[in-house]
Amino acid sequence: MSKSNVYTRLHGLFSSTRNAANSIKSKTPKSTELPNSSNNQAINLGIKDLLDEKDPQKLVQKFKFLSQEKYFRQKHKIYENTIHRLSLAKQNTLIEEALESQKIYIAGEPFAARLIYLYGKAGLFDHARKVFDELPQRGCVQNFKSFNALLGAASNTGKYDKVIELFRVLPSKLTIKPSVHCYNTAAHALCKLGLFDDALSLLDEMEKNGLNPSVVSYNTLLCAFYESKGFEEGEKIWKRMIEKGVNPEVLSYNFKVQRLVNDGRVFEAKGFVTELESKGLRPDVGTYNALLLGACKNDDLDEVGRWYYELLNSGCSPNRVTFNTIVPFLCDKGDYGLAYKVSKRMFRHQCSVDESLLQKVVDGLTKKSMMEEAKVLVGLGKSNTYFPYDLVLPVGIFRYFL
Repeated sequence: MSKSNVYTRLHGLFSSTRNAANSIKSKTPKSTELPNSSNNQAINLGIKDLLDEKDPQKLVQKFKFLSQEKYFRQKHKIYENTIHRLSLAKQNTLIEEALESQKIYIAGEPFAARLIYLYGKAGLFDHARKVFDELPQRGCVQNFKSFNALLGAASNTGKYDKVIELFRVLPSKLTIKPSVHCYNTAAHALCKLGLFDDALSLLDEMEKNGLNPSVVSYNTLLCAFYESKGFEEGEKIWKRMIEKGVNPEVLSYNFKVQRLVNDGRVFEAKGFVTELESKGLRPDVGTYNALLLGACKNDDLDEVGRWYYELLNSGCSPNRVTFNTIVPFLCDKGDYGLAYKVSKRMFRHQCSVDESLLQKVVDGLTKKSMMEEAKVLVGLGKSNTYFPYDLVLPVGIFRYFL
């Protein structure tokens, strides 16, 4: 079915669904939903087309059209994907158009919180605040869900002072009881501001207010303390977490391992990887990235290869950090074969990558007379250097094959 036929069918189905609903509105309670599997199937086709759309303006048009149906508005990840793609394309005006069109569908706090969150992810805090402030006019409560979304929006836009201001002022003003999630966002902001003791004191405040700090609460502090205050200070947070009966997760161990690697204590870092496995946990891409960094620091090419293939064999997917960690090292060592494999996989996972680094790989492959491999990377670059992926390669990367 062509794209035009998909939307012609959707238009007909939307119209017939509304007409049918209107004709029996007086006979059907407002809370009763009218299932329409045919309509939903058509919307799913529209969603597939939406995900394939590469023109930002057409993307927004299709998004607004599909959002007329409640079934589509329940697709949280589609909303996030759409705004993320527009953000990568730096289309703030279109982001505003897309999200402003959704305000008419606000019927409760959860949907409003989603819009606030999305505005924050796009870096548009003022718009997020406006949605929050307008909730009473729309007959919606301002409670911890929308409040936490607002805190998150301020945090995502780097307005950490604003996070603390809102956290201290709004709860008493609006009679909102902050959730653990709200406290975690505030702790993150305090850490970003370098106010580590204040962030730590929030654990006591949570407990005083009848809340139990979660593993996320401790991870927030572990990340900041290990990174900024050193391994020993991070260990104090770790000890408190264990004493409170909160079980560490893989991310908790990753902060510890990363700190040790940064300090050049790679052997000790490997020991904690063994410990996390003994706890029934599985290393994730963050764990392997830390170990790969350690291998690079130790100038151990064989170890880099071993950890990279172990990462793949574990079922993890390498990410941008993996690429930026090992590809420069592989190029410096002249191992363009593995650099090529890593780069190719990055395109497969549609990761945003460093263009100059890709250029370096192509240059190296060419010097090594690996022309077919270089040509493959150039082809992948051409096919991926369009919206929505932030992979805009310099013209120079194509010079060998023009």
